[in-house]
Formats: sequence, C-alpha cells, structure tokens
Amino acid sequence: MSCLCIFAGASAGSRSSYSESTSMLGRTLGARGYQFVYGGGRTGLMGAFATGAIETGGHVTGIIPDFLDSREVGHRDVQSLQIVSSMHDRKAKMYEMADGIIILPGGLGTLDELMEVLTWNQLGLLSTPLFFLDTESFWQPLFRLLDHADNEGFVHSRKMGTLHQHENADELAEIIENILPPRR
Repeated sequence: MSCLCIFAGASAGSRSSYSESTSMLGRTLGARGYQFVYGGGRTGLMGAFATGAIETGGHVTGIIPDFLDSREVGHRDVQSLQIVSSMHDRKAKMYEMADGIIILPGGLGTLDELMEVLTWNQLGLLSTPLFFLDTESFWQPLFRLLDHADNEGFVHSRKMGTLHQHENADELAEIIENILPPRR
C-alpha cells in the first residue's frame, strides 16, 4: 500500500480553512486506501489530518520524539505510535516509510522537514514526489523564493524533485492518486 508522509503544523493556524481542507484531504485519501506516516501529534493540522484519515479507514503511523510525547501531545487514536529519541530519528523513519510527501501549511518544523527533503532530492539522496496543499495560497511566497533562488543560480530546480500543488483538497487527492495510486 502506498504510504504518504505528512508534514503539517502542530498549530491550526489563523484561518479555519486550514483545518477544514487538511481534514478533508485526510478523509479523502484515507477512504482511498492510503497509509500515512506523520509526526505523531494530536494538535493542529497534524491532528486534523490524522483524525480525518482514521475516520475513513486510513492506517496512520505516528512517530514522535519522547520529549514531545511526554508533554501529552501524542495522538493516541492512531494505529501505531512509535516513540523515538530525537527529531532526527523521527524524520529518518518518516522518510524511510514514504512513497510521497504531502506538505500542509505549517511553521518552522514543517519548513525544516520541507527544506531537508528538497535538499535531499536535489542531492539524489531521495527521489520522492512532493504534494503541496496550498490552502489560501499559503505556499506561494515559498514558491516565489525558490524560483528566485533558481534564477540566481543557487537552486537546481530540475534536481529538487517533482513538486505538485493545488489549493483544493479534492483536486490534490486526484493528483496524488494519478501519480501514486494506493496499492490495495
């Protein structure tokens, strides 16, 4: 079964549309038979995606560092919650399981994960398609910055990997299914 890694904020953000579209994407892809791996949290967009996926039968694995789990932020309703010793271990396990990566709105942690996979794709350490849910055009400033860095000769966009984006959860789900069909 195709496993999608989810990068998302531990906060819900300032607009209800972030949680609504995130939950919808989780429900839609969960119903289509995907498996998921994510940072293991129950709060914010991370929790909204996981809960949505679980509601429609998606199998969700959370991977959370012990220092975050001890703060009681681990999502106890996921099918598998793995506790690891560090953020580095968390990311390594998530990348190892992923056939593709979905990037939802988020903050510094989401940006950290995203920059690492963009870099690793460019270096040839990963070859993973990236799918952005661009709710409220959240990712447009980043896309402009990446284009600028590419135009200035600092980024080799053809080596960053395949980036797919859509502002609508249903449309993004269709794109994902066309590229990485769920293996049932």
